[in-house]
Amino acid sequence: MLFTKGAMDDIDQRHYFRDEVFGDLDWQPDPRIPHYERTAAQFDVIIAGVDYGRFELRISHNTRTESRAYRQRNSMTQLHWGDARPLVARTDLLARTIYLYKSETRFILEIE
Repeated sequence: MLFTKGAMDDIDQRHYFRDEVFGDLDWQPDPRIPHYERTAAQFDVIIAGVDYGRFELRISHNTRTESRAYRQRNSMTQLHWGDARPLVARTDLLARTIYLYKSETRFILEIE
């Protein structure tokens, strides 16, 4: 899932998630794909009021500024669902809204 600005105004989604939301994480260059940075973080997943627990999810960021996606001002930061995939890959969730919150120790993904 790519992180996009959604209903937020006045952010540059090409940099905002990497630099602001996930900026304190330990980003490392991918040795196989050097223009990608990778990290992981703890996320609590809450769907329709049910807390499904904490998952370590990987996050990727494409640093290329000459790509078509970058020039079109698209998001460059991606969340990889990993073990949480079966929870969120349900068709009944397609019309819902996902919210991302940040606490001091973890992130919270809430789907309502």
